[in-house]
Amino acid sequence: MFQEKWMKGVAVATTCLAVMTAIAASRGTACSSKTQLLTSIEGSKWAYYQAKSIKQNLSESQKNAFEVEMLGAVNLEQKTAYENKLQTVTGDISRYDKEKNAIKNDAEAVGIENGLLNTKGSRFSGAVVFFQIGIMLSSVAALLKRKSMWIAGCVFRAIATVLLINGLMLKPLLF
Repeated sequence: MFQEKWMKGVAVATTCLAVMTAIAASRGTACSSKTQLLTSIEGSKWAYYQAKSIKQNLSESQKNAFEVEMLGAVNLEQKTAYENKLQTVTGDISRYDKEKNAIKNDAEAVGIENGLLNTKGSRFSGAVVFFQIGIMLSSVAALLKRKSMWIAGCVFRAIATVLLINGLMLKPLLF
């Protein structure tokens, strides 16, 4: 009679482990998918930053050219035209610099979120591994009728549960 109660406990625990493994696996997959998306977004933001840098460098080259041409201006009309172009290009350089800073901040924020998601996904992956070991130990314990193996599986289940809960609580939260 005692052995039957113990075996029922193994069956219930194994079923619970399977459910918790599925939860950890699905959350891990969600983290992985979002990590891939954020990696793509981060790459796009850095490419946009580079494009702004190239435009800024072109504007700086134009500014230098206009400054040189202004030195060779033969009349006031030419000098005024070069000064106007110089002001426009100087404004563009300043604008590109501000835009680059905003883009850089966005890209870095995405990178930080991506790193947090990667950590979160690692917790879920670890939970899946430990849950699977717990399931295996429960199954072998039932087959061999060894309670000590089932207790050893409890240690793995506890570790897996801690990793699952930690993953669920880490930011950014996934819904």
